[in-house]
Amino acid sequence: MITSLRNLSYKHILNLFICLLPISFIAGNLVINLNVILIIVFSILIFRKSFFLFELNLIDKLLLCLFSYAFFISSYNFFIFPEQNNIYAKENFIKGMAFLRYLLFYFSVKLLIVNKIINFKNFFFIASSAVMFVSLDIFYQLIFGVDIFGNLKTHPYKLSGPFGSEQIAGSYLQRFSMFLFFLIPVVLNFKNKSNLIFFLSCFFILVFSAMILTGNRMPVILFILMFSFLFFMEKKLWKYAIFFLFLFFTSFLIIFYLNQYVQEFTYYFIRMSLDIFIFLKNIIILGNEPALTNTYIKEFYSGYIAWKENLIFGGGINSFYLNCSKTLPWCASHPHNYYIEILSELGVVGLILIIIIVLNLFTNFFNNKNDLSLEFKNNIIIPFALLLAVEFFPIKTSGSFFTTGNTTFIFLLIAIVANLPKKYIQIE
Repeated sequence: MITSLRNLSYKHILNLFICLLPISFIAGNLVINLNVILIIVFSILIFRKSFFLFELNLIDKLLLCLFSYAFFISSYNFFIFPEQNNIYAKENFIKGMAFLRYLLFYFSVKLLIVNKIINFKNFFFIASSAVMFVSLDIFYQLIFGVDIFGNLKTHPYKLSGPFGSEQIAGSYLQRFSMFLFFLIPVVLNFKNKSNLIFFLSCFFILVFSAMILTGNRMPVILFILMFSFLFFMEKKLWKYAIFFLFLFFTSFLIIFYLNQYVQEFTYYFIRMSLDIFIFLKNIIILGNEPALTNTYIKEFYSGYIAWKENLIFGGGINSFYLNCSKTLPWCASHPHNYYIEILSELGVVGLILIIIIVLNLFTNFFNNKNDLSLEFKNNIIIPFALLLAVEFFPIKTSGSFFTTGNTTFIFLLIAIVANLPKKYIQIE
């Protein structure tokens, strides 16, 4: 009896930790790490031996291969090459070993899903509340020059809201706003579709406008891409596509003409994008030495140089800077693209493993998609699948694949998309 009560208490605590993940991403990496560790610890306390002894599906086996490979390559490169045996290399080796916690995090989330412990309605509600808070805080900072926590603007045209000096508010809104748009129909329970569209439109304008004001260009593109994927997948939504397309352009054009900084970073983004396409053409198609015309191209090129050090197997997790600095005098902490970073650190073998995992996830998703209806209560997997799709969109700039926030978010999405079965798609 006591054991049952204890397990029930642990389950409530675990559900709370999962639901608070969206807030953890506002609080920062320390809180995210703490949350991940607590989820792992309490999962082991609940499931005990069964945490390590359960039937593995294909995704589980592929992930075990990926993490085992990453562990081996990181260890091999550290111990075999004595010239890397310095303080920076040791730090990278420790980070590489710590990467294994995300495998335990994946299995924790998997077991919570399979045993129906996660309350997705609470998760969606907390994520939606956090998105509304960040959006409103950005407008508050726009008007008063300071957010509600006293964070001053640290950039002439980028608003960071509650994130302070970190310019990641746009990325946060892009990652968690889709839960708001899926939550509204079930929480407000509109019977009149016109009222539903009105409220969805208001929230859409608020979030999208706030995202533009953050000055984070790529999240805006990914946000539009997510909705494009959604309309493409669901034929019943095609009749609303033109209306939301109108909202996209109207919201952007109004802010564009009212805000000089938005104009400047839009033109800059267009120029950079053209430069990147020319860079890819020169280095991939023509095989020429590329012109390093902007910062992102330099970072992409540095990733390419680091990859050439270990083409097949990579240099190990967080080895990018060590390998890049052998050839180039200027190296950032990462090449700002998931695929280039994975190639430089896990090589072709690691990239192939990750691509197989992602393709398998989407193959299973689309095979099961016909069994899902457009009713929100039967669609909680869709926002996670959309987010996973844009997270692995190849032509984008990004943070490091192996940082705390990105890795936690990626393996949360993988765990949910891989393990949310058809029989458990209810949100209650």
